[in-house]
Amino acid sequence: MNEKIIKISGGEIKAIEHISSPDSPTILALHGWLDNAASFVPLIDALPNMNWIAIDLPGHGHSFHRANNSYYHFIDWVSDVIEVIDALELNSPPVLVGHSLGGMLATVIAGLYPDSIAKLVLIDSAGLIIQDDTLALSNIRSAMDSRKLVANKQPRIHKSIELAIKARQDAGNLSYLAAQRLIHRNTELVDGGFVWRTDLRLKTGSPIRLNKVAAEQVISSITAKTLVILADEGYQTMKDSYSLFKQCYKRHILLTVDGHHHCHLENPSQTAHHIGEFLL
Repeated sequence: MNEKIIKISGGEIKAIEHISSPDSPTILALHGWLDNAASFVPLIDALPNMNWIAIDLPGHGHSFHRANNSYYHFIDWVSDVIEVIDALELNSPPVLVGHSLGGMLATVIAGLYPDSIAKLVLIDSAGLIIQDDTLALSNIRSAMDSRKLVANKQPRIHKSIELAIKARQDAGNLSYLAAQRLIHRNTELVDGGFVWRTDLRLKTGSPIRLNKVAAEQVISSITAKTLVILADEGYQTMKDSYSLFKQCYKRHILLTVDGHHHCHLENPSQTAHHIGEFLL
């Protein structure tokens, strides 16, 4: 595996790249919120016959942070990934593989630009997080208040890498090895210990989201074959979202794997098997 730099209008996107052969499918992998490209390393190891490009989304891992007067809107990440696809100048459309937030980004891209992808794989991700229009005002207010909370907040310093790993375990119900893999790409050494590379503004609320009508239109516009992989002990919100939007997917398969939300990172064999079969 190699480190790759992809330049887009906002700055440099850093990625983990594994190239098998020019004839193999290219997979563009999109990680979840507060994760990074390293979450896909176990899948890359399990499916080495594919060409993989796993990116760090802006604000995560080693990729750029947005300007000081900007925040992390969902739709702006969609724009970033579209720029990444264009910048890669691939000979054929990539397969999009997304986990959690990354799956939702992939979903919107597949709906907006159906010809830009070959197939779609969603890992413990389904549908979209939508705005309850009856709560629009309170949601916007809450998001604005969350910006004040991080405006002058300093990154937490962990005195050792072990303490950082423990914090990531506790935050995401992760095994030690899974947290360790994420942490080594998501921390940097400073005076006094280790701090997160992730932008603190990632934890601010989103003032505007797609509503149900928009989400249905997006998902109904997906023409690519879609594989939805849900973890049996994954987030209930993903199962609920699948139930809400499953009738919108034109060509999809639903499969379940053992494990928690990070099933692809902690128990990659089942997920890798299903993806390998799907891409045949």
